[in-house]
Amino acid sequence: MMRPAAACLIGLALLFCGPSAAVAKNRHASKCQKLAKRYADIATSRKLVTVVRGNDETGAISACVLPRGKVRTLTSWDDGLGRQSAAVVATAGTWVLVSERWGDQYGGLSRVLTRHDARHGTPFGLSGYGCQIPLGSPGSCSTGTDFSEVGLARTGAGAIELDDFETNTTTLQAFDAAGTFTKLADGPIDHLRVTSTQITWSQGETDHAAPLPG
Repeated sequence: MMRPAAACLIGLALLFCGPSAAVAKNRHASKCQKLAKRYADIATSRKLVTVVRGNDETGAISACVLPRGKVRTLTSWDDGLGRQSAAVVATAGTWVLVSERWGDQYGGLSRVLTRHDARHGTPFGLSGYGCQIPLGSPGSCSTGTDFSEVGLARTGAGAIELDDFETNTTTLQAFDAAGTFTKLADGPIDHLRVTSTQITWSQGETDHAAPLPG
């Protein structure tokens, strides 16, 4: 049978040491770990944390690599500075694809798709356009590119369907981790899929495949 004095000491230890240990553990958690706990993580990789904070008016998209990677703000928006929006298009490995769109009352339009390396903080633009269109006038930008389909692999390589406004053409382009583009096909595609080893797509009733760039 446990003596009353011993039971008292154990009870005091549980009372004071238990909560203190939890506080100490939380105090030593990294900013990346705290970000993952506080917000909904939408990343598909266990190492990557990607969160969208805010609302339609103001907000930010942030990412980091567990356990102690730097928390990086990939983009932010403020409706008071113009109508802006941003969205996470895809995540893979430690990479994040972010689409940003701007528009204002003066006819300014722009859209940019950027691949972000959450580990090293290096962004790479995959597509983008920007122009001024008079209010009430039809039309689109005459230069720049926009995207329709896009796929991303864990290595940072992938494929993107690009619409070029200047040449009025659509192509399927592969890109490697360094950002080098290679044309795979001309014309719109119906389906795109990127795996760890290859890119598959279809045009009409024909299926195609190509190795994923290194």
